[in-house]
Amino acid sequence: MAETRIETFINHMANRYTTSFNVYRDESIGAIPLNFYAEFQRRDEKYLMTKAIKVWGVETQQYTFVTHQTVVTKETLMHLAKEIDRHIPSFVPKKQEHMSTYFVGVIVTDQSIEKKVEKLVRGMRKIKFLKYGWHGWADRYIAVVSLKDREVYIHKKGEDFISTFKNALTEGG
Repeated sequence: MAETRIETFINHMANRYTTSFNVYRDESIGAIPLNFYAEFQRRDEKYLMTKAIKVWGVETQQYTFVTHQTVVTKETLMHLAKEIDRHIPSFVPKKQEHMSTYFVGVIVTDQSIEKKVEKLVRGMRKIKFLKYGWHGWADRYIAVVSLKDREVYIHKKGEDFISTFKNALTEGG
């Protein structure tokens, strides 16, 4: 069975993510089937003279959930955002050394998106402080990748999280 253009692109992206992320294919988040999701975890610590005297430690994580849709509507965006928001507690460790977790939901389509959907995507960012900020925060973005227009749409502050998609589109991947 031949792969579609979207499947080829998504497989290419999953392979690119494997260099720095743990990649899990054919998973789901809630009722939404995912082509893959990528997980990145980082821990930094500072010691005083020996490892027995830890001054501080922080953990940062990033999760990218990738799915595809033929047509992207306001409802599909809101549904993905709602499912990610609902599953935030299962991905964030419950400890004080957790600093931040970034969630990026990516919808890949082979169609153009409407202006009102583009405007909605650019405003879809949500920050949730955990235990009033004592346990860090969760920052969620939704992005749309249009293969037809070779464009990536996301909130301005989330552009760094999807640079891999932008680079693949400019390279022709």
